[in-house]
Amino acid sequence: MSKVSRKCVAIVIAVSCILIISVALIATSIKTLSSAEVAIFYNRVFLTLRPEPYYEGLYTGPPGFEFIIYPNTFTTKQFYYFKCLNAEGITMELNVEYQYKAEIDSLQTIMKDFKDFDDYKEILEDEGEAALQNACSNFNTSQFQSERGAFQGVVRARLQERYTQLFCTVTGVQVNNIMWPSSYEIAIRSTETAREDIRVAASEQPRLLTEADTEILQAKTQAQIILDKAESDARVRKNKADSVAQAITAQFEKEGESYSEILSNQGLSFSQQGLISYIGSRVIAASKSPVYINLGTPAKTSYVTNP
Repeated sequence: MSKVSRKCVAIVIAVSCILIISVALIATSIKTLSSAEVAIFYNRVFLTLRPEPYYEGLYTGPPGFEFIIYPNTFTTKQFYYFKCLNAEGITMELNVEYQYKAEIDSLQTIMKDFKDFDDYKEILEDEGEAALQNACSNFNTSQFQSERGAFQGVVRARLQERYTQLFCTVTGVQVNNIMWPSSYEIAIRSTETAREDIRVAASEQPRLLTEADTEILQAKTQAQIILDKAESDARVRKNKADSVAQAITAQFEKEGESYSEILSNQGLSFSQQGLISYIGSRVIAASKSPVYINLGTPAKTSYVTNP
């Protein structure tokens, strides 16, 4: 190859390199922002920031510049099955959503503190969790349902307090679901069942008291009947016993009189031994069972032996 040809090739290569470098510089000097983006101009060569925000459009700048891009619309943060402790120390599960947006006028400060949106978003999520935990601790279990609107308002207030310090605006807080632990659900159902049982028992109390009073009255009446019958039976038995006692007494008196007459001179004039023998004969005669006794002849019946 001749010297002229080599020179032409070198020129072509040099021109090509210049064109490539020019295209690359031009490409790196042109940036585009969409309608959903806002950015801060950053010069990588001189490490400088421009204070004013840049919105949707096509922009050119010195080679190597870039945009630190942030959303120009509200970003939705979702916490699904978020667990927190309420005022009673019970673990609750929440589904919470809210929307936030960085303050445009503070983008340069935000960038200096948090570098880019990814790091900024992580800090915002941590602060969001802390705000939810704080809001939960202000309500007991029953208030999560009975005062759900108030709870949602407290969540929004706590988020806004923390996000304001980070140059961020919060809007549209939604508490979509509130769940208790299964053990607490069981306890709630048991409590409601017990309350219902108490109400039923209270409504049944007058009837049961009436039945109890009736049974008591019946028992008292029956006891009085038994007592009256026992007293009547006792009187009958006493009267009967008195009659029997009087009859026996009268019989003994008659017998005494008879024996007295027997012993007197006006009667049979029995001696004492003869009277005893007479009584013994009567006893044997009145016996319902056979009586075996060694006695002498009837004419000599006597309980006194001769010496």
